[in-house]
Amino acid sequence: MDYFELLRYRKSTRKFTQEQISQDNLADILAAASSAPVGSNQYKDIHLTVVQSGYILDKLSEASAKRWEDKAKMKKIIGDTSNVELNQKAFDPFYGAPTVIFVSHRKQDLQPGIEFSNVACITYSMHLAATNLGLGSVFMWGSLEAMREIPELDNTAILNLPDDFEPLLGIAIGHPEQKLSARDIKTDKITINYL
Repeated sequence: MDYFELLRYRKSTRKFTQEQISQDNLADILAAASSAPVGSNQYKDIHLTVVQSGYILDKLSEASAKRWEDKAKMKKIIGDTSNVELNQKAFDPFYGAPTVIFVSHRKQDLQPGIEFSNVACITYSMHLAATNLGLGSVFMWGSLEAMREIPELDNTAILNLPDDFEPLLGIAIGHPEQKLSARDIKTDKITINYL
């Protein structure tokens, strides 16, 4: 599939089957992560954690469940949605995905903000690789943000990260309940100016 066809199939999947992804697919997705650009070529500042343990995903969900109780705040973040949808998401911030990969970055202040650029590039590369394999995926920001907001429920230590690393972004990956399908690329979603 060529690049623009791949983009037409790319979407954020929020409903997954229980079937685990294959080890070959996981290897391809991790290879895609290693192909992503990283500022100043500092790949040593990146760490990936593959989580396929339901127990660990449940522990990482606790802060999200608490955060979702604030319906007014959640409506500001995700827009107008029903309380039923909020309650469903509250207990499964990973949308039932059997695999979640967390992208962590070494804490640093030499190039402020570059860590977010780096983890976004890596995560997007994995997102496109999953799409190319016919898998669903979705970026995971909310669960990590919730643990930063509610320190007493910060369970990131369970990720067993190297010293001085912090998880900044994740990606949930699995078999989508509905097969990925092509869609038109809307080119008017982002404002552009020309100089």
